[in-house]
Amino acid sequence: MARQSKTPGEPSPSEAGPVWLRQSIAPKLRLVAKESRTFFEEELSKSGATFATWTTLATLKLEGPMIQRALAKFLSIEGPTLSRHLEAMERRGLVVRNREGSDRRAATVALTPEGERMCTAIETVALKSQEQMLAGLSADDIELLGTLLDRVLANVTSR
Repeated sequence: MARQSKTPGEPSPSEAGPVWLRQSIAPKLRLVAKESRTFFEEELSKSGATFATWTTLATLKLEGPMIQRALAKFLSIEGPTLSRHLEAMERRGLVVRNREGSDRRAATVALTPEGERMCTAIETVALKSQEQMLAGLSADDIELLGTLLDRVLANVTSR
């Protein structure tokens, strides 16, 4: 039986750990999420945007004006983090916060016309980036991937 040569420093199968660990989906999901986010952030930066700007603008465009607490929950980020993002976006004229009362988190956040324009510009970047990330996958593959990711998310959030 011919012995396969191995690269120096490469672990042998017995050294590489159990098969289930090499096939574990969690590290793959983490790596895909990390690398996809980095790629997307780099593409967005060419338009003067960040991931936080994009997700906030896109959410407000899709859902309409929202109370700041609801927006934070929708984006799955902490209130203080969202406040910092919104302050920067307000300074750029992308959003406005209408406050009623003294609770800053109760402010209603809405897109400005400049925010609408930026959202439209970023959509082009987002669509091109998505096409590049999903290159080589068929429409059926993409639909299945979305369904499977939704299922995994439901499995870990319904506890």
